[in-house]
Formats: sequence, structure tokens, C-alpha cells
Amino acid sequence: MIRRTIYYGFILLLFCLLTACASGGQEQDPSYDSKTPQEEIRELPAAAPEEAAGQQTADDAAAAPVSENFGGNYLETGGEIAFVADGQIQDGDYNEAIYEGIQTYAQAAGVSFSCYQVYADGADGFAEAVERAVSDGAGIVICSGYDFQETVGIMQDAYPETSFLLLDGIPLDDEGNAAEIAGNVHCVSFREEESGYLAGYMAVLEGYRSLGFIGGKEVPAVIRYGYGYLQGIDDAARTMALADVTVNYWYADSFQPAEKIEKTAAAWYTSGTEVIFACGGSLYESVLKAAEDGDGMLIGVDTDQSALSERFLTSAVKGLEDAVVISLDDYFAAGRTWSEECAGQAVRYGVRERCGGLPVIDTQWRFRHVTMDEYYEVCRQIKRGILAVSDETDVPPQVSTAAVNRIQGD
Repeated sequence: MIRRTIYYGFILLLFCLLTACASGGQEQDPSYDSKTPQEEIRELPAAAPEEAAGQQTADDAAAAPVSENFGGNYLETGGEIAFVADGQIQDGDYNEAIYEGIQTYAQAAGVSFSCYQVYADGADGFAEAVERAVSDGAGIVICSGYDFQETVGIMQDAYPETSFLLLDGIPLDDEGNAAEIAGNVHCVSFREEESGYLAGYMAVLEGYRSLGFIGGKEVPAVIRYGYGYLQGIDDAARTMALADVTVNYWYADSFQPAEKIEKTAAAWYTSGTEVIFACGGSLYESVLKAAEDGDGMLIGVDTDQSALSERFLTSAVKGLEDAVVISLDDYFAAGRTWSEECAGQAVRYGVRERCGGLPVIDTQWRFRHVTMDEYYEVCRQIKRGILAVSDETDVPPQVSTAAVNRIQGD
């Protein structure tokens, strides 16, 4: 079999070309990361023929494939890779980042992919979507978030010949308890606490003294972002010998824009809060409205949201695209199955793996008093283990310098 090797660095370059990213003329500090490992993408053998998919009925409308064309190597049905997404795929945020990783790999490796958008309330709707993707011939199904955890917990046994990549979650049983991860499943989560830490640290270093955090639902990823944020704020305040740093901290119990979120953010800005970390889904829309009215700033989450508004100081991001590419490369290189290193395993990626931090390349660096060199130095300390960021979610971090005002409920 003819094989071709594509360096991982080229894959990332191809990603920029595919998504029409224009460089902002900023280069990453070469000393920040160790030498990037070379990832092989092999000339892939033809997939086994699949039976033709049946016609869609009203009963499986929630699991319907996306009818619009997503570009190269996209098939409406029957793609080797199936992305089953909770809600809109091209959302300019979380789902789109996963999609871009899939598109990047698929075009580079010459494999096909299909996308399914799910608008469902409850596990049954998500299960129907996965079943539809499998019946359409998917070899690997990619899904993400806590809404898919129970679904994957069931489907991993129901479809042992299908592989699953679950992002930001682990399989759960029907009682909501952690299930054993089957060999056809690979789980990837992120060290959100590191990205949150960097956002908080740099915000204080920039000169902000009154900060806020509005999280969506109180789930592990959001908690890690928030607790990391508090640790970064506290460490910066202690390093700078500051005694006037305060933080308002609240979970809104929703990832959607809401009047209560806008009112809370507006009240904070009015009372002196300068920047709010809007952490979760599209709730940032409510915070952004309050920031525009109250002349405040905010911090985005998961992906670089700087293009949405000049009110975004920065974003605490996680490398969804890179994680998808790395995982798919393992799956296909191992012969359309998970390697021993990934099968039945859950891994976490962060700063060390270049899958966490603040956006620097192809973005707008809006810090006026913090240099990229200062940012990279903190990253280096995290990467080398000199600076440890706790990932504990059961107990809030010990904050000794900043004053934290935790708001309960509504």
C-alpha cells in the first residue's frame, strides 16, 4: 500500500488555508513549545461497502443529516466520519470548531464526512441521531458534551463495530453514573483550568482590579474554567502585592442568553466591575449587551471570540480543532479503529499539548499593558510544571489575596 506522510504542522497550515484565515503578522514564541511531534496520515485503504441508507421518516427527523454543502469531502449521508452535534453546527463557536477539525483532517487524508444537527430535549433524541449516523454507514461518530454522555454509554455496547470520539464527556449509564469506557470509545477533555488561569492572570496584569465570572450550568468544564480563573487572579494579585482585587462569581444555570443574565451583568458593570468572564454557550450575548451599555469588557470562552466585538479582551480557549485532528489521525492510522493508547481511554489536553490558553495567532491582541513575552512566560511555567493549576471541582480553590463574592442561585 502506498503511504504518504503529512507532518502535523502542515495539517495546521492547511487548516488555516481551508478556513481562509489571514495571519495578523504575529508569530508564536519559538521557545514556548517543545518540538512538535510528527503525526502520520497514511494512504487509507477503501472502507468496507455499506448498505444503502433508508429513506428518512417523520420519526427520525431530529436525527436528520444536514442538507447544506459543507465543502470538500462532505457527503449528505454515508460519510466515514459522522459529526452528531447538539444544535447548529456552523455556530461560530464550539460546534464549528469541532467541524473545522473534522474538515481539516478529512480533506488532508482523503476521507469523507457527514454532519447531523440535533434539536432534541432528552437522551432519546440524541440516541436517534447516533443511530441514524450509524445506519448511514459511519465508521466513527463524533459527539461532544454532557448531553451525549448517556447516549455513548448505551451506544458503545449496542454498536461495538462503530467507533466513538466523545469530547468533553465520559460514557454514563442510565442512572447517570460513570460507565466503563468500551474499547471502541475514546474520550478527550481539556484542562480548562489552565486557560481560565491565564485569562484571570493576564486580566489582573493588564490592570483590571474588579472582575466577574458568569458561568452557564455548574458542570465540570465550566467549574474548571471558573476555578482556574480565580487561581490566576489570586496569583497575579499576590505577585503584584495588590490588596484591592475583587471578583463576583455566579452560575446562571443556563447556556442561553437570558434577561436575568443581562440584568446581573449590567448591575455588576454599574457597580464597578470592569471585565466579566462569560463562560458557557451563547450566554455571552447577554453579557455583551450589558458590556456595550455599561462600557465594560468581557472574556470569551472555548474559541476565539474577538471577532464578535471589540468588547472582548481575550478568550480562554481549548484546542478543539487540534484534538479532533490528533484523534482522527490515531483512528485511521491504526486501521479504522482506536490504537491501544486510545481505545477505552480518556485523556485531557491543555497548555502542554498546545490545546489550551489564550489566542495569539490570527487574532487581535487587545492587551495594552501585557506583552506576549509575559504571556508566554506564564505558559512556560505551566508547561514545565513550575506553576501548578488545580483541577479540583468539588471544592473551590483557596484564594488568599483577591476578595471573592460568590452569588448563589438567581
